Amino acid sequence: MSTSNYSPSSESFFGQKWTERQLWTFRVVGATLMGMLVGGVLYWNYPFANAQPMSAPEAQPMPVEVVTLESQGSYAAQRTYTGVLVAAKTSELSFELPGKITQLSVDEGDHVQAGDQLAVLDDRHLSARIAQTKAEHAQQLAILEELKAGPREEVIAAAEAEVRQLHAELQLQQANKKRREQLIERSAISRETLEDAVFGAEAAQGRLDAAKSRLEELRQGTRVEQIDAQQARVAGLEAQLVDLQHEQEDTRLVAPFSGTIARRNFDEGAVITAGQAVFRLVQHEPLEAWFGLPPEAATSLSAGDVLPVTVDDQTRQAKVTGIVPELDTITRTQTVVLSLDANTSRGWVPAQVARVSLASERNEEGFWLPNSALLQGSRGLWSVYVVEEDHRVQRREVEIIYSESERSFVRGTLSSGERVIASGVNRLVPDMHVRIHPTSESEN
Repeated sequence: MSTSNYSPSSESFFGQKWTERQLWTFRVVGATLMGMLVGGVLYWNYPFANAQPMSAPEAQPMPVEVVTLESQGSYAAQRTYTGVLVAAKTSELSFELPGKITQLSVDEGDHVQAGDQLAVLDDRHLSARIAQTKAEHAQQLAILEELKAGPREEVIAAAEAEVRQLHAELQLQQANKKRREQLIERSAISRETLEDAVFGAEAAQGRLDAAKSRLEELRQGTRVEQIDAQQARVAGLEAQLVDLQHEQEDTRLVAPFSGTIARRNFDEGAVITAGQAVFRLVQHEPLEAWFGLPPEAATSLSAGDVLPVTVDDQTRQAKVTGIVPELDTITRTQTVVLSLDANTSRGWVPAQVARVSLASERNEEGFWLPNSALLQGSRGLWSVYVVEEDHRVQRREVEIIYSESERSFVRGTLSSGERVIASGVNRLVPDMHVRIHPTSESEN
């Protein structure tokens, strides 16, 4: 009868029965794996059993560049102001008279010289009035010359002959009257016939007196009053003629100064009224630069000062020629006018944007630092790193008073002679050990 080798130890984890061969196989494999594990541990630990533990490498100080602080009692603040280029002369050219345009001599973009004729109005009616006035003036002038020359001898002789004739007629009328008086005493004639004789004698006496007066006037010559009155008439006609000639000149539109035609508003044949702009004339050279400056900046300037004016990255010198003595009601600034001569303004045109920089000295304690030394902090403050005597860095708060493109004027918990790290501040932390670069400013 076969016997069973079952024992409690021969049960597997799942309660199954193992054979004796399986048990020995399991034991051999387990012993082998255990030996390999112990051997591996001894292999890895034995070579280092007597070795000393390695220490961490010591950190090297970071090289930095520094600037040595120097206290300043004031600083020069550069302020840039924006203005505009303006033509020294700009005119809207128009006729003083209404009329029809018959000729236009220039067009937009044409350059003209002072005195050049630009346009013409129809002046036919004006020419006729001038001719009529000239004829009337000649007539009145001839009369004046006649009055100045006085009566001719022939006129005086004719007047004398008339006096003699009237004197003889008076004698005849008086003799006739005397005879009628004798006849009336005899009652040979009627009273009416006598009255006719008396009237004839008195009329002859009147004509004789008038002739004598004219003769005396001719002998004495022309009166001064007559000459003066005629001279006044001649002068009035001369003034009227000059006025008409001026009107005729006004029918010719000429350039008041040299420049360029910027705009033409009408063509030939257009009927315009007095004062309507026909052309816009601009004088490009020289130019003026107009700036609106705060009163404190404007009062620091005076006529004749030379300032740099920049337009499109080109900087040229200009002279202060005027400062308006009142504030603009909108911008609250004073207008300062800078003039550029013809050579300086060449290549620039009106309406371009111009800039001018002014320096003003301001009393304030502080230090100049490069902008690369500043680290932005909180609440509008900034920070810098100062190198202490032990070459460790400490953070200090500062306030920026004035800033330029590459440097700033600051104040804060700093002292003259301290060394401030000039760049690379974002890589630093407080108490960090640093090494000052040999080319640093403080090492010079």
